[in-house]
Amino acid sequence: MIKFLHLFKNYYLGISFIGIAAFVIQEIPYIVMPLIKSASNPIMNMSNEIKWIGTVQGIFGILSMILLMLIVRDDVKLIPKETTKEKIFLFIMMLMILINFIGWILYYMGYQYVWLIIITQFAVVPLYYLFLGLWQRNYLLAGTTVPFFVIHTINGIMNFAVKR
Repeated sequence: MIKFLHLFKNYYLGISFIGIAAFVIQEIPYIVMPLIKSASNPIMNMSNEIKWIGTVQGIFGILSMILLMLIVRDDVKLIPKETTKEKIFLFIMMLMILINFIGWILYYMGYQYVWLIIITQFAVVPLYYLFLGLWQRNYLLAGTTVPFFVIHTINGIMNFAVKR
């Protein structure tokens, strides 16, 4: 982590290498997508019919990524050893990304069921960032991921499930 500017309490404007790594890890399915010849790709063919929901989702998504990568705390360790709570948050975070990856594997294999896509591609991604924020005690990030989770999941239901 690199700290540039003290904001308040233990929060700094800086660069979180854990945040950048977490973002890149979550983007792996999109990175490999061009290499996979899927018969259909309904997620990439979605269109937002209700523009304001897409806009609000985008705002919370971008805000979450900014807080993920540019807000750091000076009292955070890579692997927490202090509390069981932090270890639980780390475990749940890893579980969320595992569910996401399993969902993408099934998606690429042609198992493109609405409920599976909503859970594994829409719901767990903000939860991954939520538990990362809780693990790293970045409560600013955790706070933005809650509305991001709700709006992202609703947007996925409305723009994907309703059309199928």
